Amino acid sequence: MHLFKAWQQIEKIEKKVAELEEKKKELSEKYQYYQTPEFIEEEARNKLNMAKPGETIVILPPNIKNLNSDYKAQFSPQIPNWKKWWNLFF
Repeated sequence: MHLFKAWQQIEKIEKKVAELEEKKKELSEKYQYYQTPEFIEEEARNKLNMAKPGETIVILPPNIKNLNSDYKAQFSPQIPNWKKWWNLFF
């Protein structure tokens, strides 16, 4: 009985070790990616609003989706075109 419990503990610990090694591998890959020039450039562009020489930065307002839907609602016709033509001739 004691040997069986010890065997279960060993299997549990081996499983935990395998999980930790997998996590270590994932973190190592992330670290490698974070050191690449592509990642550094992307972060500089997206978070620091930096640009290369000759490029122009465009900053959109945070509520651009609301403005776009308001614009569409304001200028979109409420009556379909075929009904407008129908009303014009009949």
